[in-house]
Amino acid sequence: MPTNDGGGFEVETRSRAQCDVADANAVVRAITEAEADVVFNAAAYTNVDRAEDEPDAAYQANAVGPETLARATAALGIKLVHYSTDFVFDGEQERPYDEFDAPSPQSIYARSKLAGERLAAAASRRVFVVRVGCLYGRDGRNFPSTILRRLRGGETVRADRERLGSPTWVRDVALVSGALAHTEHFGLYHCTSAGQTSWADYARFIADKLKLPSERVDALPTSALPMMRAPRPRRAILENRMLRLRGLDTMPDWRIAAEAFIRASGTLP
Repeated sequence: MPTNDGGGFEVETRSRAQCDVADANAVVRAITEAEADVVFNAAAYTNVDRAEDEPDAAYQANAVGPETLARATAALGIKLVHYSTDFVFDGEQERPYDEFDAPSPQSIYARSKLAGERLAAAASRRVFVVRVGCLYGRDGRNFPSTILRRLRGGETVRADRERLGSPTWVRDVALVSGALAHTEHFGLYHCTSAGQTSWADYARFIADKLKLPSERVDALPTSALPMMRAPRPRRAILENRMLRLRGLDTMPDWRIAAEAFIRASGTLP
């Protein structure tokens, strides 16, 4: 269904059922039908823990899929914007990771996403690989979106006070992606909100903006939370160095973005 993303593109979406990105024929058919100039690939296998038991499914979606898209877009002479993840790093570095730091993926999910970056870049010269992290948005099933939903629903939120990230609104990523796609500056980019916070402090910030008592957030050490099957980065902070060097880093501070998201959702008191 056509929409306008505000970045100068008319957008047509395709669901997974409509287009399996690992199916070359389906990909070419979808791109041709849409008469696309740019393909934005947000398709991925994102169940980080289940990927440990389903590695082939993860690699099919996260590695073979991007490669298939890159080959198809290269053959058709159009651009591809492919999204990757902050999880390609182990999170043990004390400074933010820029695009020139060596990845060190610690899970099947992270390894499959890194494989997708490399296969896509090898298959086409007209690829933007955009690493994102801690995404949230309307109706999202990720942790930042869940925090807002649970606080609004009257629940108490249990959140990690040690693991750090940069909560990022998908709208901001979409706007930067649109600006990037208008250029010929192909390559690897980091794209997250500025600043960093623990999940507990993020939840406290949301609670404060909703005028809820701080007791609604139960800040816990990582060790006190349920053990997850796949490892997560302890400090997954990205630096948008290449966007900044290209003059395209319009990503706001995470606090500004979070408040704007709450306001857009109509939930500020």
